[in-house]
Amino acid sequence: MRYLIAMDGGGTKNHTVLFQEDGHVLYQSKVPGANPLDIGEAPARSRLTAVLTDVVSHSPEPPESVFCAAAGTPYYENFLGTDIAQRLGCRHFYIGTDAYSMISSGLYHGEDGCCLIVGTGCGVWVRRRDKGCFFPIGGWGYIIDTLGSGFSLGREVVRAVCLADDGRAPQTALRGLLCALTGKPPRQSLPWLYNGGRAHFASLAHLAFEGAAMGDAVSCAIVENGADRLAELVRTADQYFDGPYPVVMGGGIVTAYPHYAEMIRARCPARAQLTLAAAPPVFGAAVEAMRQCGLEVTEGFRSTFLTALKAQYA
Repeated sequence: MRYLIAMDGGGTKNHTVLFQEDGHVLYQSKVPGANPLDIGEAPARSRLTAVLTDVVSHSPEPPESVFCAAAGTPYYENFLGTDIAQRLGCRHFYIGTDAYSMISSGLYHGEDGCCLIVGTGCGVWVRRRDKGCFFPIGGWGYIIDTLGSGFSLGREVVRAVCLADDGRAPQTALRGLLCALTGKPPRQSLPWLYNGGRAHFASLAHLAFEGAAMGDAVSCAIVENGADRLAELVRTADQYFDGPYPVVMGGGIVTAYPHYAEMIRARCPARAQLTLAAAPPVFGAAVEAMRQCGLEVTEGFRSTFLTALKAQYA
């Protein structure tokens, strides 16, 4: 029996799984995210190394394959070092963007298509195996380009409240929602807001949807603008396909708010066939771990893996 490790690491959380080639899950690790663009290269490297060391320690034998789909890591050369495979005792090792886990969670037979990640951050990634391409649209990082993401929605909530307090923007129900959450007026909440970092702002995204459900015009505008900008990413990907193409949507925001996913879908080209991912992204990382050592991903593997994954947290 061969043992493999799959990691899906985003900006908010990291999910890593030790499993057998038949799909049985032996161990899972769930810890905070470690995007080096958020927390710094050294802390992210330390956290991911600790996760892998822990998971490998639960393997009965050295793992055959380790696939790490971890946000932010492709921007750093040899992020975990050139000897990481030797240190882990594995034959096959790869670390790359978390888009691999998302796209393969839905298109696990290797089909061409896209994934749209809408979590703490966001972006579209296009896969064209016939052209040897896997490339991003958007995903430039939260300072530059994450409009429509959890971070962006949360930031816009805070921004709307602060501008309204200044008298520079319309009053909004978001003020009452934010103050109820923090227990303080907006200015007194600034230390709490800033100290939490990007993931903290993303945790405020739910206020935009709550405000919109109340009919608050400012909240509605924030949500609608977010859907517009995310659809813009898909519209840009349209040029890479000659006919209909699948788009796997995933991430905490569209999972928690399916109507947001519907708003995005309504703004996309008709050829873009958007569906919410039916499997967690760590399954996609498992698919890639299997493929990188030449193992076939069957329907039986998928069923066993997903059943075992769920059973451990039942």
